[in-house]
Amino acid sequence: MNLLSQLLAGLTALTLLSVGTLEIFFHGDQRFHRFFLIKPPDVAAVRMWAMNVGAYNIVYGIGIAVGLWMVNFGNADGGVAIVLFCCASHVFLGFWLWVTERRLLTSAIGQALIPGLVVLFYLLLH
Repeated sequence: MNLLSQLLAGLTALTLLSVGTLEIFFHGDQRFHRFFLIKPPDVAAVRMWAMNVGAYNIVYGIGIAVGLWMVNFGNADGGVAIVLFCCASHVFLGFWLWVTERRLLTSAIGQALIPGLVVLFYLLLH
């Protein structure tokens, strides 16, 4: 896996770990309302989904980190497969976020753009 794809994958992993943490611990914090679109009366109703989506993002972030470790220190082919799967998944999930909530276009682009570049640069520079 080329260096550019690895750097962007690492950035994706850090982003997923950060966003997952925000989703789990701060989904009800009104400072993040513009990202999560959660109003104070709805916090209890969306808690389960926010907590689970946060956990998914953290797991994907860890998956990318493990894949990158494998690329550099273990089974490179297996690591590439893990990184590409996680990143391609987030390209789809970013698109799906936009399909299901048009007001989250910026978040959808943020979710899909860098992982999409990982896959693109891997394919172009492989």
